[in-house]
Amino acid sequence: MAFTQHALYITTVRITTMPRVVNHEERREEIAEAAWRVIERCGTAGTNLRKIAGEAGYTTGVITHYFRNKRQLMVFAFGLLVDRSTSRMAEAVREAGVVAALAQVLPLDEERRRETTVWLSLLGASLTDPDLASELRERYRRAREATLPMFKSVLPEKAQENGPDDVADEILAVVDGITVDALTDPERYPPGRQLELLRRALARLGLPAETSEDELG
Repeated sequence: MAFTQHALYITTVRITTMPRVVNHEERREEIAEAAWRVIERCGTAGTNLRKIAGEAGYTTGVITHYFRNKRQLMVFAFGLLVDRSTSRMAEAVREAGVVAALAQVLPLDEERRRETTVWLSLLGASLTDPDLASELRERYRRAREATLPMFKSVLPEKAQENGPDDVADEILAVVDGITVDALTDPERYPPGRQLELLRRALARLGLPAETSEDELG
């Protein structure tokens, strides 16, 4: 009887102490999201691995297990931001049109304001960091290649003849400009005005500019 009880006890201990399986990609994304929040509060210069670890609830050792240094983490965080916004744009253009798609990358709510703040902060940091700039350009290039078919699908025939790449670049330049203005002067550029300026720009290009507020996400 004593041996049986001992064996059962040992079995119970083994079951309850079994290590939890970690999804490493989810962990990397979780750390990147923590980095977004720190960048939003502290800016890129004020962000370091220690602060990110504290925000994520991990030790610095866990962070460096996934990312060698701050730059590698910043590049991954930027790429995740671009991937998620591009995915939202692709879904929105299918369901609600080009205005709704472009609205996904304007600072219209808390989530998108955080994303665009991080985007602008990292672009600013890249001006004095050539290696970071090269990495961000590559990820931007991939995002542009992913979204260009979306723009081509809604361009009128005349715009297609005049160069869809140039029209797409013009649209993205307008969105970038509205984003920077809205982040630096939010009182002058509330969400409603951001969308109105976007619609005007699209109308001048002969693009469909109507959508309902419910479709903007």
